[in-house]
Amino acid sequence: SIMLWEANLVEIIIAIACMITASFLMGFFIRNFFFDLSGADIFLKSKKPQTLIKTNLYKYVRHPLYAATLVFVWSIFFWQPLLSNLISCICITVYTIIGISYEEKKLIRDFGESYIQYRNETPMLIPKFIHPAINN
Repeated sequence: SIMLWEANLVEIIIAIACMITASFLMGFFIRNFFFDLSGADIFLKSKKPQTLIKTNLYKYVRHPLYAATLVFVWSIFFWQPLLSNLISCICITVYTIIGISYEEKKLIRDFGESYIQYRNETPMLIPKFIHPAINN
């Protein structure tokens, strides 16, 4: 693949730090919500009542697992700025945003006005303290 630029040491260190942080966040959410997200919870004898989570990282973004995933894949691109990595990152980002729109329709069906209010108060992927102008 075509190298778009030569990443310097600072870019590489930041990218690797972001990859490690995103990996831990992804691992946390996958471990804690695997059964709910995968549908494998049908094998459990008792189901937890479904409640809207607005604590922890969900106070800052509505989709922290997706946000961590995007940080991870874009970190790979900034670590290895290859054209193929850029194309992959763009495709994964577009796919994730489309997936979020479908998931949010389901969440509105499940939680109604409570989720609509949460959606209006909490950014989708980028926390307000990072970029206050983004509030979709």
